[in-house]
Amino acid sequence: MQRSTATTYPSTVDGRVACDYILPDGSETPPTKYVSDGDFEFRMAHLQYRDGDWYLHASMRKVEAGEESSESESEHRTVLGVDLGVNSFAVASTGRFWSADEFNHWRREYEKRRGSLQQCGSRYAHENIENVGQKEYGRFEIHLHTVANEIIEEAVESDCSHIVFEDLTHIRKNIPEAMWQHVWAFRRLYEYVEYKAEEHRIEAVQVDPRNTSKRCSTCGFTHDDNRHQESFECQKCGYENHADYNAAKNIGLQYLRRRQNANDGGAPVDVRLNRGTLNVSGEYVPPASTGA
Repeated sequence: MQRSTATTYPSTVDGRVACDYILPDGSETPPTKYVSDGDFEFRMAHLQYRDGDWYLHASMRKVEAGEESSESESEHRTVLGVDLGVNSFAVASTGRFWSADEFNHWRREYEKRRGSLQQCGSRYAHENIENVGQKEYGRFEIHLHTVANEIIEEAVESDCSHIVFEDLTHIRKNIPEAMWQHVWAFRRLYEYVEYKAEEHRIEAVQVDPRNTSKRCSTCGFTHDDNRHQESFECQKCGYENHADYNAAKNIGLQYLRRRQNANDGGAPVDVRLNRGTLNVSGEYVPPASTGA
């Protein structure tokens, strides 16, 4: 047996963990062949607990010869900002909402089932708790794949080069009402979007989420009183909208400002809206034609 220097980062409730591979000898024996082959790269991995054992599922992608992953620094970029939340699972800067009703419904249902089985305390009940966990995991995986595909569709239809999420490192602190299932699902969703988007030459990135929920996406005024639950009303300019939609636009704008500070040669970057875009100053730019 040999220990590979390759590492994957499967998601857990507390974030990603590093896993080194211990692989069988023989360079032509899967999975050694793929791990040691420089033509393949890891895309994502996740841990699954089944029948008393842990399984690591890792996906890999073959890098085609001559493939260029980096885009020209002078190329125009249009980004899709995405805000994540407990009530609205995801909200895009284009104004598209993905409700969390279905996710929250099944989260509560599975919690009830686990609670009832735990009260029984029998061996049969313990075995069934594991089955409930597997069913919950499977249902949520299907749902997250669907949301990820639709987010990418939104980005493709809006001709976006980037999909921008908030940094999920401190998601528990940023969304204190989120349960552990939400935290896991947010990180999982980002991973799905990240690797699926590559097929469309779209890059998924994360930005510092500070003040994105308190900042006015119209005038930039930042204050705690701007947001009240799901409503946003700027105390300075009076702009009103759904708080998560305002945050989605700010997440996109956060990427714009980061690119501006990176001295990338002045390449223009815009945040895609339902109609038109926002530039780095937060100014609305209408569609190129009235028929757009």
